[in-house]
Amino acid sequence: MNFRKYLLAFPIFLIYLVLAMFICVYLTFGNQEYTYYGVVPSKIFRYVLIDADSLTSGWRIGFDNTTLMTGSPGYKDMLIAMKSLLVIVAAENGTNVEVYNLTTHDLIFRSHMNSLEKKFVLLANGTFFKVVSDKQVSVLLLNYQYLPPNNVSEGPTPQTFYTSTDGLYIGKEFVFMASEYQAGTFYRILALEKSTITVSREDGEKSTISLEANAFKSIMLTPFRVYKIESTGNIMVQSGVIAGTGGDICPCNLVPSAEGGFVGRSFYVISSKSWDSSKEYGYRIMTIEDTHVKVYDLETKQVINEFYITGGNGVGFHPLADAICVQSDKPITLSYINNGSLGRVGGPGNYGGYANGIMFMGIQPYQDTPIFLPTDAYVEAYFFANEETQLIIDSDYWSIEPNSVFVYTAIGPHIVRSDKNIILQINFWPFDPQFQGLWYTGAIVPCIETVNVKPTVTLTPIVENFPMMYIYIGVGAATIAIIMGLLLMKRRSGISI
Repeated sequence: MNFRKYLLAFPIFLIYLVLAMFICVYLTFGNQEYTYYGVVPSKIFRYVLIDADSLTSGWRIGFDNTTLMTGSPGYKDMLIAMKSLLVIVAAENGTNVEVYNLTTHDLIFRSHMNSLEKKFVLLANGTFFKVVSDKQVSVLLLNYQYLPPNNVSEGPTPQTFYTSTDGLYIGKEFVFMASEYQAGTFYRILALEKSTITVSREDGEKSTISLEANAFKSIMLTPFRVYKIESTGNIMVQSGVIAGTGGDICPCNLVPSAEGGFVGRSFYVISSKSWDSSKEYGYRIMTIEDTHVKVYDLETKQVINEFYITGGNGVGFHPLADAICVQSDKPITLSYINNGSLGRVGGPGNYGGYANGIMFMGIQPYQDTPIFLPTDAYVEAYFFANEETQLIIDSDYWSIEPNSVFVYTAIGPHIVRSDKNIILQINFWPFDPQFQGLWYTGAIVPCIETVNVKPTVTLTPIVENFPMMYIYIGVGAATIAIIMGLLLMKRRSGISI
């Protein structure tokens, strides 16, 4: 009798057991969240000199022209924006996304997305936002204040590195929306390993690229179209330009390490062969320890710069190459930065320079991270945390509550350290004029949960090519020696020539 009772109860027990196991699995895997924090600049506009050759000519708000707008639509044809565009792209089917106002905690947007699908969210100036997804997504903050029409042909070119579908800056698969100003090859693929790369557009158009390790390729992508870049080896993807001689706008960015994070010994990044000597800009290395640094031209594989830097210092430089690899024997940070100078060589006016940046960096726990905040510019450094975090800047301590932000404005070099993952967003724009605003391009917003995740990558040592100049000199010297030898032989044999 008792046996029969237990037999009848067994199916019920089994159901409860399976349900309990399902709940455990769901709690373990189903609650995974990926979080992206950022802030829309509060003052998106730009003033320009009435006469770019005279600092005393007065200032006026900039008007629409091909030099200044750079793909960002202004308000009534003026360099003014009331909103910015948040672009979210899914890499997998069944991706759930929510966007919150971080200040009010209000839900702004919610969507269920499929692979290669993009969503646009307009955010007012000054909005602190949080994007939450259950799968990795690409999040792009763009200076574009309208919902783009279907026939849109251009947009601002973000000065940024793109994150892979693993949430890292290094990977074998990237899914994102492109944005380019006019037609140009503003996207670069930097190969860390030997790779065969397939670039697929949302409409099915494909192209294939083969790259050796330590090589790069410039490509042109269609604005506001989603792309999937798949590679057999690890790569990095960057967009943007280096302002050359006469260039007025100088958007800046921080460079992630090829080893993961932003503190490392190896960095790959675009460069220029026409730096403007009048600007206070360029690449900047910062280090805590004494270090030896070599800068390689990725095209020639030659060392084009070499530095010995003492701990606690930094050095700025202008590498003359289209793309470079920076290698050091101790951990460093690398940034493309402008100190805020208005000067420039050539172009329409000597004082048309415009330094600016929306730059993101992940700060790993218990890692001393040297940063530089431009000294001739307005600077706002935002530290975002998703859990209670202790932050140290130089010798000062602060506590950041979960889902909140700490703002820091002291200019110059600093050492940052925390006990949890942190996302740092640096906004800066020129001091002159005092009422200047931040007219930016755009940047990828990184995921805070993957800040301390290391990529699995095998870096190949760069084998320095023998400089061609020495070969030419050697050939020339050998030729001269042969001619002199022939002359000497003819003279000794009495033959006239």
